[in-house]
Parts: sequence; structure tokens; C-alpha cells
Amino acid sequence: MKLAPICEMQMHYTWIDYVDYGVGGQYVGTLEGTVKGDRLKGTVKSVNVPAKRPDNVNCPAFRGIIYTEDGAKIYFEFNGIALLRPEDKARVFTTALSLRSGDARYAWVNDTVGAVEGILNTTTDQMIVRANACQNELETVPV
Repeated sequence: MKLAPICEMQMHYTWIDYVDYGVGGQYVGTLEGTVKGDRLKGTVKSVNVPAKRPDNVNCPAFRGIIYTEDGAKIYFEFNGIALLRPEDKARVFTTALSLRSGDARYAWVNDTVGAVEGILNTTTDQMIVRANACQNELETVPV
């Protein structure tokens, strides 16, 4: 399998709150930002509802819409894991990616399985996300 870049997102939390369960907890936050790349460009609005495990690992669960520069809307989901980087308290996350659109120009997203890598500055609530399509290299191998 190889990864093919889809886009980079720069997002920031516009609101975030946390409920402590005593043995973990639940964050809820809204985000906005920009999308840049060869395949997708525009803006993004999202909600993230990551659970916080008792071992201080967060489980990102993003749901949002990419608004492309040419007027399409693309729904996306990220689900994965976010580890705390001890030296600066940043959250470094890796997630699966799924995309959906009814716009014919972006029909390719409906068949894309992706992977995301990202980092959240927990002081400024700014994040950088890199989204990649997973390309199956066994596609042409005879069986």
C-alpha cells in the first residue's frame, strides 16, 4: 500500500469543553479552517468529540464538511488515536479517513479509504492535518 496526498488542513478550535467522568472523560469541540492541496482546496467546518481514556490517550472522532473552492461539499470522518507528546503537551494523532460527496466532480472520494496524520498545539488550539489516500498496490497482482 502507498499513500497519495489528498490535502493539508489547518484548523483551530472555535469552542471546546470537557466533562470529566473520573476514569476518563469526553471532549466536545467545534473547528474551522482551510484546506489546501492538489486534489482538494477550500474551507472546512468540523466537530470533534474525542473520548479521553484513563491512560490520557484521546480518541479523535471528527465529523465535518469541506467546502471546495468550486462549490462542492464533501463530508468527512476521522477516527483514531491521539498521543500526548511529553515535551510540549501537543497531541499527535493518527486516524482513518472516509469521505463522501454527491458532486460528480468529486465522485472519487466515495471510493477512497484514507489515513490522516496530525498534530494539535494544546496551548493555541491550532492543528495541522495531512490527509492521504491509501492506494492498494496489490490491485494489479494476479491471484
